[in-house]
Amino acid sequence: MELVKKMRIHNSYQYDVIVVGGGQAALAAAISAKEEGSAVALITKGKAGLGGSSVISDGVHSTIFSPGDSPEIFCQDMIAGGKGLSDRRLAEILAEECTNRVNELESKYGIPQQLERKVSTPGHSFPRRSYAPGGVGRNVTRPMREYAQSAGIDFFEQSSIVDLIKGDTGIVGAFVQNEEGMQAFYAGSVILATGGFGGLYASSDNPRDVSGEAIGMAWRHGAVLRDMEFIQFYPYRLQHPANLDVMTRIFGKGAILLNQNNERFMESFPRKELETRDIISYEMFKQHKVLLDFSSVAGADLEHDSPLLYRTLKKGYQGEYIMSPVQHYCMGGIKTDEYGRTNLPGLYACGECSGGLHGANRLGGGSLTEALVFGKRTGYMATKESKDRIGIAAEQEFAVEADEAAASDFNEQEVIKAIKTIMWTKAGIERTSQSLLEAANELDTLADQLEKEKGIAALQLHDKVRAAWAAAHSASVRKESRGAHKLLDFREQSSDWELTISVLGKELFFTKQGETIKGVDASANHSV
Repeated sequence: MELVKKMRIHNSYQYDVIVVGGGQAALAAAISAKEEGSAVALITKGKAGLGGSSVISDGVHSTIFSPGDSPEIFCQDMIAGGKGLSDRRLAEILAEECTNRVNELESKYGIPQQLERKVSTPGHSFPRRSYAPGGVGRNVTRPMREYAQSAGIDFFEQSSIVDLIKGDTGIVGAFVQNEEGMQAFYAGSVILATGGFGGLYASSDNPRDVSGEAIGMAWRHGAVLRDMEFIQFYPYRLQHPANLDVMTRIFGKGAILLNQNNERFMESFPRKELETRDIISYEMFKQHKVLLDFSSVAGADLEHDSPLLYRTLKKGYQGEYIMSPVQHYCMGGIKTDEYGRTNLPGLYACGECSGGLHGANRLGGGSLTEALVFGKRTGYMATKESKDRIGIAAEQEFAVEADEAAASDFNEQEVIKAIKTIMWTKAGIERTSQSLLEAANELDTLADQLEKEKGIAALQLHDKVRAAWAAAHSASVRKESRGAHKLLDFREQSSDWELTISVLGKELFFTKQGETIKGVDASANHSV
């Protein structure tokens, strides 16, 4: 960004740990840091626990309770689901610690849980689903919000992070904008728990404000990103007569998917409509039309297992139920270790904005479980290490153009629309190496243009574009189909590509079994 003049800081705050985000991962990290003795601020665009992807989820977690199940089996399921690219250490930790964390939902937060008795989640070898009341994520995040408030965590809501503050010891805080103006938050540790970048796709079930700017911001400051090419598309999305998620449990009780010829196109697959999400989404995408047939599901099961669909039926609708996959989850993000530490001292990440756990595809029930397990771990380590990095609350100014009314050469809404179109049409469910290269080049050019603009809006927009660019470019160099990454010109999975792609600045790094085997300039189209 062009540094033209300085913006005055209206208020400065000093904390041990600041957490950016308002969903389940952010709340889990903030609560953990507070319980370890930190003074904690939670900064969120909206209302903590009342907005974001966690709130609109179905409140499903994964836990081990079935006879014969074990952390080892669960870990292997995750590795298999991630097509061999999951960070094994992260998968082992989630499998080992998920049961204690999920049990705390009831013992600590007073949230009753209901356990599934039959496998209804693709990729799982045993029943592992634990449901929140009513299958609504808000019924988890709201009690966590109340717990965080009672614990003494300071909430700064309706506040957006604009940039990180760098000091001699690493990241020492963040600049935040709200209705009062620019605020400076200083802390020994900064945790990003801001979600993915699904809001940058034209068709997504993510809230619009889940738009990746914190991932782009971290990249701009030198954080390593990984697995950015893997975008999960959710197959169980009803588009007509209502826009809602269809719960997978009904597919174990008689519901099926049909194409325009009334054929059950998943018939030949071993698990039929309960294959993993990448397989079902791709098969749906190939059909002209996908229809949901739940006529064989008992009314009581439908009401219990997919209540929103049941309510639509009870309104008397008699026509077709049309399904269509949508962007759902980002497997990639900021690279972290098992305690949420990034390569930048003082900066941590957890939840969907981090990358490494899920590899090429995430199993159902993994996102919210990850939030609990690694939110707690990240909050713990952020507290432990914050004392070594004291953010000095010196007089600082925010170095971007202060006059937001100044004339600009870009229209923010038009840029967002362009990003969404590029990501959906060229980096969506079905891709080619050429379409991905075009997407990466167009986004790279757009980011370069935004760097020349002045103002906070341009800076935040630039960071969103860079998150999208990292996803498109990583995808453009992976010459195979693996997990959620499906290429028309490379339809098969290749053992040569059983490696992780990481992004650091404009360079790409290829890592196999923890060892970097090649690094290339990301400004060109390369193959390995």
